[in-house]
Amino acid sequence: MRKPAELGILTRVSGPFTTHDITIPAFVALLASTPALAQQSLRPVEVTATLQDQAPALQATTEVAGRLGLSVMETPASVEVISQETMERRGARTFEEALRGGVGITAGGAPGSPSVISTRGFTGGFITYLFDGDRIAVPTMVSRPQDTWNYERIEVLKGPSSVLYGEGAIGAAVNFVTKRPDRNNPGAEAMLSYGSFGTARAGVGLGVNVGESSAFRLDYSHQQTDGYVDRNTQRYDNLTMGFGTALTRDLTLDLSMDYARDSALSYQGTPLVPRAYALQPTDIVSDANGRVVDRSIAFRNFNFDDAEMSANSLWTRAKLSWQIAPEWKLRNQLSYYTADRAWRNSESYAFAAPGRIVRDLVGITHDHQILTDRLDLANTSPIGGMKNRFVAGLEYTKTDFSSNRDFSNGSTAANNALSVSEFATIPGSYRFFAANPALFAGAGNRTVFDARIPTGSIFMEDALSVSDRWTLVGGLRQDYVKLERHNLDLNTGAQASFTQRYKPTSARLGVVFAIDPDTSVYAQYSNASAPVGTGNLLLLSAANAAFSLSTGKQLELGLKQSALEGRLDYTLAAYRIELDNVLSRDFSKPTLTVNSGKQSAQGLELAAAWKATRELTLSGNLAWVDAQFDRLIEAGNVSRAGNTPPNVPGTVVNLWADYKVPGWPLRIGGGVNRTGYAYANNANTVRMNGFTTATAYATWSLQKGEITFRVRNLTDELYAYWSGANSNNQVMIGAPRSFEVSYRAAF
Repeated sequence: MRKPAELGILTRVSGPFTTHDITIPAFVALLASTPALAQQSLRPVEVTATLQDQAPALQATTEVAGRLGLSVMETPASVEVISQETMERRGARTFEEALRGGVGITAGGAPGSPSVISTRGFTGGFITYLFDGDRIAVPTMVSRPQDTWNYERIEVLKGPSSVLYGEGAIGAAVNFVTKRPDRNNPGAEAMLSYGSFGTARAGVGLGVNVGESSAFRLDYSHQQTDGYVDRNTQRYDNLTMGFGTALTRDLTLDLSMDYARDSALSYQGTPLVPRAYALQPTDIVSDANGRVVDRSIAFRNFNFDDAEMSANSLWTRAKLSWQIAPEWKLRNQLSYYTADRAWRNSESYAFAAPGRIVRDLVGITHDHQILTDRLDLANTSPIGGMKNRFVAGLEYTKTDFSSNRDFSNGSTAANNALSVSEFATIPGSYRFFAANPALFAGAGNRTVFDARIPTGSIFMEDALSVSDRWTLVGGLRQDYVKLERHNLDLNTGAQASFTQRYKPTSARLGVVFAIDPDTSVYAQYSNASAPVGTGNLLLLSAANAAFSLSTGKQLELGLKQSALEGRLDYTLAAYRIELDNVLSRDFSKPTLTVNSGKQSAQGLELAAAWKATRELTLSGNLAWVDAQFDRLIEAGNVSRAGNTPPNVPGTVVNLWADYKVPGWPLRIGGGVNRTGYAYANNANTVRMNGFTTATAYATWSLQKGEITFRVRNLTDELYAYWSGANSNNQVMIGAPRSFEVSYRAAF
């Protein structure tokens, strides 16, 4: 496994092509002014896969758990590390596939917000996504499909983490860590694969030493597929670059740039059909109205022929680190993110007898920029003879976001015009329908809005070792958020503006007791805040912005141990999370929206990795969660109290085995996933029934590299794994059985 760079400078890009010029003068100037690059040091390196799948990775130091440099064992929280080796072995090609193997994690999302996750009873905007430790916005807005090749690991911190990353982090924080420059591990890597549905991948990586004190790394990946649903072509490209240099013995500079683009003719879900009309009814979904998934149309795409889902983004960063004294370190990071996103689709489908699919018409664009500067000071001086680690800092973020939004009005005339036969082979053209303004008539159906969100933050963290066994870990964060928004209704000409301010305070306090060097128990209390509704500050309306932020709190207890002389690592966690100030309707006046709702989740999680023999490694995880709406009243004075939130399965189990055949350059293995049932809507009237999938692979080592043959969904299980855009009427269907051959090598 590649070592993380100690000087981690990164500039990131993730999103659509921008419509304006993008410059990276500091990055280009530095490279251009380094003549030693021509004398780069490139030498062969030997890369060997670790036999043990280190799922818990107890001795690893993560970025997602804080800025104190604590290991997983020292952190009073549930932390998981999914390494590049683990992703490779499990055959995880995308973020979504990699995250599905996480403890208690399911992943999905419609194409407008792909690769989002559900964990600990919360989904979408109540999860925070980070890239190399930096946050952009809620994943439902910025998450895009990406290849895992460019990433060294994925880190997951469970539970509320607003104390580290600001509003929105209730269920978890996920950190995607790119491959970084490393003077101790230069070299080149390459990957090629091809499989079912015309799926092809390619990746290259190059790390070189520059002069006596610098290193450079570049990684590029490309993935394309025709998709397992008809007319669902997809393409992803990702370029990441990093440059690290020691300006002096105590002063280091890290630069990075990430660029990503993706495009798809997207599949938005499969509509439910009354059993009487289904040609091949299935039982993968249970519906209160007797509807089913019809196998004969399960993989049919009802989107337009010229549908579009595309995104382009660029993220550049510069990080300066100054070791003022042995116990003092000052760091400053400046970053700029810019992205354009565009989609035009039919996203919502509903069956109408005797054989019609009623659709909608959606056109959306995003223009998104974020400028961030963070300054922090770290100290490791003892206090009263006790070891202490402390960091405090300031952060300023300025977000500019604008969006054009067009929606068909749902009238009878519009529905009739947009509907299509259940078995139509020509689903129509977006351009044709969008040329008819009558389809968009009515207030609120054609709008333009701009949002500006300057945010200032003060934060601190501390870890005090009271004794050799007891460590107290705490944190405090104060955010000052200003939301300014201007709306223009293109149909009515009406304009409206509003400004709202928030001052959320977040904290955590934990204690770790080391029973022995290989075993620790911990307890932690933490709280967090999030915008009401979906947790998305960017799309907050004037009415909803007037409410106080939703507030979450968690109590977690856990055990972490490395046993059997390091051959067995496991973690166990129990937790309860409560979220208050959830949007609801007033019981006595159902037309009035209030924020008196409440949501909660409690559960258990277990993860383990066992080196059973020299040849055999077993690993797995299981999670149980009981999530519900404690108080929630929706339109019509209907109470959802006691119902389970959408896309939250009660149980998730993963098991993997890897076996090195003695005397042969052959490794075989596989995995099994069992996901319990989950509901598609708040009413719990549409239930996606539980499913089991299995994978298997065989890897043959060559003189240079290795070749792998892999089968996914061995039993060709038909299953629904996520709710569609219209959660009452459609679900996302998982991929059928597929095959893949891949080659990887390091030079």
